[in-house]
Amino acid sequence: MLVCRDDKERIIYVTPGRDLVADESEAMRRELGECMCQGLEVLVLDLARVRTIDTVGFDTIIDICGRMSKSGGKLIIENASREIKERFRLLRISGRITISGTGWPS
Repeated sequence: MLVCRDDKERIIYVTPGRDLVADESEAMRRELGECMCQGLEVLVLDLARVRTIDTVGFDTIIDICGRMSKSGGKLIIENASREIKERFRLLRISGRITISGTGWPS
């Protein structure tokens, strides 16, 4: 997992190196837990290398989204596959997370 910080803009960019399944999701939750306590305004999650997300992965993303919202920040997801976008839509969290790109599947 690649994590880059822009302290001036208060943005963190996260690129998981593989699918967001239990162990990778828990590693991401631990890594970001420390960062989110430091006045983070935007978290950009780049899913370019992610083909699938399991339940633990979605729970992690939902938790991060909630924590960002409570602190006045926002979560942006980039490069999500069509299938992953559809899963977000089915989970009914599409309004709480910004997904950049072509928009939500119909």
